Amino acid sequence: MITVEGRDVPALTADQMREVDRAMVEDLYIELIQMMENAGRSLAQLAIARFAPVRVTVLAGPGGNGGGGLVAARHLLNRGCTVAVTLSDPDGLTVVPAHQADILGGMGAVMTQRPLPFSPLTRRAGLMSPPE
Repeated sequence: MITVEGRDVPALTADQMREVDRAMVEDLYIELIQMMENAGRSLAQLAIARFAPVRVTVLAGPGGNGGGGLVAARHLLNRGCTVAVTLSDPDGLTVVPAHQADILGGMGAVMTQRPLPFSPLTRRAGLMSPPE
């Protein structure tokens, strides 16, 4: 993988990433919620820097990466983007992503289990463009 600045980033296997997460929590005392917040904020900053989005749809699963997406959605919403979130498994959210979903819901973000269909209402709300 290559960064925006053109630097190589080594790839990790799933087992190696689990070990990184374990070391962060057990050895360095950096909790999952803090790692998720950092990842989501960085993702939002990257999206703003590269794409200057006005409308964003976030597709989020029930685990940690989905939670990072929810954090990114919150930061984008805070910066004036219109954000729609589609949760693949709202009932299966693990503890920290569920907390992130609660925060986002409290901010009034649109969250659905399925993508919103195109309609004049979703278009007026700025949540969807008409199909081409």
